Amino acid sequence: MRTNSGPVQSIDRVLDIVETLSEAPGGMALSDLAAATGLHMSTTHRMLSALADRGYACKDAATGRYRLTVRLFEIGSRVSETTDLLSAAKPLLNGLTEELQETSHLVEPDGCDVVYRYKVEPYRQMVRISSCVGQRNPLYCTAVGKSILAQMPEEQVRGIWEKTDIRAYTDTTITDYAVFLKELEQIRRQGYAFDNQEHDRGVRCVAAAVLNWEGKPAAAVSVSAPHFRMEEDAVRRIYPYLRETADALSRMMGYAGSASAD
Repeated sequence: MRTNSGPVQSIDRVLDIVETLSEAPGGMALSDLAAATGLHMSTTHRMLSALADRGYACKDAATGRYRLTVRLFEIGSRVSETTDLLSAAKPLLNGLTEELQETSHLVEPDGCDVVYRYKVEPYRQMVRISSCVGQRNPLYCTAVGKSILAQMPEEQVRGIWEKTDIRAYTDTTITDYAVFLKELEQIRRQGYAFDNQEHDRGVRCVAAAVLNWEGKPAAAVSVSAPHFRMEEDAVRRIYPYLRETADALSRMMGYAGSASAD
């Protein structure tokens, strides 16, 4: 049971009840809910009554169990509709490029590809990256795509792989599925994906996935540079800023955890 007091304690108790009920689609008896939340029966009943009065919970007349209604889904849907990922990402990617003086991207998955939604280039950079907003690239041979695939179950990854025209864009493109699965496992361990000139000769890229409220990949952010500026020491310098940006966007998308590697 929480030990804080006052109005905040009441909010915590209500949220405890909501979160506990959300894990029981069939509903819960009052006594079971009280035990699960560590609240007194009278307190649990009072909180449930308030939730029911506002349309967030109801009592099944046949079983006596309490369950949530779709009211929270309605509110969450409105929030989702008004949360524009691109608008949220622009200032973060602008700051990322300003800090690192390298090109940054926001992409979203679409079928077997990624679509570039936003790109920021350093003002005084002499060597430019050829990507552009609206461009499509395959998931399997880009850092952004691999970071997204690493957050998917293997069955989904295999389905995408089998639907994709797998070919070697360069001599470093991974075209063997078993090798590719090992690459995804490495990405999960380290928390970021690396593209070693796998799609564009001369360009290296480091990327991290953006997760939505379900923990599923909704997008990815990346930093790209000519290969001679993206050596191991550069990746180590870039990664903390990239991770911070990806995690900030994930939180804006409703993700409660962190996509960082353990």
